Amino acid sequence: MYDHVASTCGVGEMSGEDAAGRWIVVLGSFFVQFIVCGITYSIGIFQIVFQDVFGKDHFDTSWVGSILLYTTALTSVVFRCVMSRFGSRFCVMLGGLIAAGGLALSVFVNDLYQLYLTFGLMTGVGFGLACTPSIMIIEQHFHKDRFQAISMAVGGIGIGIITFPFIIKHLLEYYAWRGTFLVLSGFAFNLCVCGVLMFPPQKSKKLRLLPLLSCEPLRNPIFLGMCISNFFWSFGSTMVYMYVPAYAIHMKTNLVSAFQLVAYIGVASFTSRTIFAFMGRKSALDDVTAVLCSVTLGVVLMGISKLLFKNYAGQIGFTLIYGFYGGYWTTFLSQASRELLGPEYIAMGNGYLSFMIALGGLLAGPCAAILIQMESGFKNAFYMAGASLIWSNVILLLFKFKRCGPIPSADQTCGPKKAPLLDDGDEPVRITLVDEEKIVVVTPNGLSHSPETDI
Repeated sequence: MYDHVASTCGVGEMSGEDAAGRWIVVLGSFFVQFIVCGITYSIGIFQIVFQDVFGKDHFDTSWVGSILLYTTALTSVVFRCVMSRFGSRFCVMLGGLIAAGGLALSVFVNDLYQLYLTFGLMTGVGFGLACTPSIMIIEQHFHKDRFQAISMAVGGIGIGIITFPFIIKHLLEYYAWRGTFLVLSGFAFNLCVCGVLMFPPQKSKKLRLLPLLSCEPLRNPIFLGMCISNFFWSFGSTMVYMYVPAYAIHMKTNLVSAFQLVAYIGVASFTSRTIFAFMGRKSALDDVTAVLCSVTLGVVLMGISKLLFKNYAGQIGFTLIYGFYGGYWTTFLSQASRELLGPEYIAMGNGYLSFMIALGGLLAGPCAAILIQMESGFKNAFYMAGASLIWSNVILLLFKFKRCGPIPSADQTCGPKKAPLLDDGDEPVRITLVDEEKIVVVTPNGLSHSPETDI
């Protein structure tokens, strides 16, 4: 399997109509993220519903959301070959059909374990097929404004997390859980409409492909640290999203107010992402900001979580702080990855990174459930979540402050020497970082060219 450094890149002058059409693609991508992440990050709400409907404990019900997260993340990697062969439009529409089918079949289940297949596996495959191609198509259409376009598209994540808890709450009140799944199936079917908007660029040039599961990144200790950091973050953040509503109800908060806590996380996360996106690509890499917003904020947040959950005002405070914290970390990870490794290693090792995220999402819910059932409370589970989140940041900060980033030029090196990328043949090529916007590929015969891709 192969992954794109930049699958295609628009060339030539564009007419006003074509330029406007590109932003229609961004709109479609925005709603893909809105629907997929809005439903996925509402797993904490479904956790409570499944316990009430099927009479199962936290361990059994946690597998539904865990399988959904795992399958969504893993599918985006495993089916890259399908995306490369058939294009983003086909994959998003196919993903919409599969996800809608999984949610519709969930209406007819009579046992919790059947939801593992319908809502967990089938819906996860559909979401995974739709999510990544909706970002890849933006990379094909945009060059100069790519950062802004992708920032607008992923804004759908925060808006979805804000909106869907309220939608699901009202659906549960009026249509019960089966009717809720049927309506959510309709939302997922709208991914097909979003896919229709994702037309391929009229003028494009094909760029080289990189091995998705190359062994080269595994020889770099910084990349291994990045994989571990991704695992810890996915492990900890999944616990928070999955158990915040249940923890609030355990502390005598009413059901409706507990559901709204997920929306508060979305508000803070969206605000944080917007702030750091507006401040620029390197806004999160300042030493003081990195320490305060990653480790210090995490320690304070999780250290006082037990105190904050004693009343509803404190629970709102917890979710707002965590949402801002999570929005910052997403920005910090992207920028730290670029600083520490460079775009070529991230592209070559994307499969490993996605697998670690998927593995963290799969294990988090059941592991937390074991602690919750042993303790008959949520304190230790949230301490474990906090420890995981803090360690994910500590790992990145250790590498950051060591000041050993990617190769800045052909003559200047810092840290372990990275293996070269491979071209279509077997002979190696050398990657030289010219500035933050371009990379130059130097071939064995001495000729060089620039793929003109943002990194």
